[in-house]
Amino acid sequence: MNITSVMFATPEYDELVAMRIATLYEPLNAEITIEDFAQEYKDVHLMVQNDQNVLIGAVVAKVCEEEDEFMNKRKICLLRQVVVRKDLQGIGVGRDVLESLEQLLIEKGYKEIRLYAHVGALDFYTKFGYAKHGKEFTGNGIKQHIMKKKIQKKSEKLDKLEAEGTAF
Repeated sequence: MNITSVMFATPEYDELVAMRIATLYEPLNAEITIEDFAQEYKDVHLMVQNDQNVLIGAVVAKVCEEEDEFMNKRKICLLRQVVVRKDLQGIGVGRDVLESLEQLLIEKGYKEIRLYAHVGALDFYTKFGYAKHGKEFTGNGIKQHIMKKKIQKKSEKLDKLEAEGTAF
């Protein structure tokens, strides 16, 4: 599986939009306008392709930093959409996309993933450790929840933690 960045307003972006409309917006009877897509210019757009470079999914995300209670900055990723082509749903492609995204974000130093999940996808994300956060809301005519999952790269030092020093 290959995940590559796509620039806004390019032919590749248009291909992602067409797939998102056919796979997500139309089946859910979502209210989407050209103005909604125009607001995505600041977002990160990822194309998910199989090993034969065929488009199988798309991701729209926002990345940011926020401070924790100790004033440490941490990188957060908000997955606005994770979409898998209709004919590939239900056979593990969504799981593979999500696991690949999580690994990529861990490698880039992200500490938490948040995502928008329509109510029909809540069970899917729950299976992978995401938990609902806040109240249900409606966006583009779709009932959704924000879900969260803390991620972090394991330290090899923590795996080999041993006491040092002298005994009293």
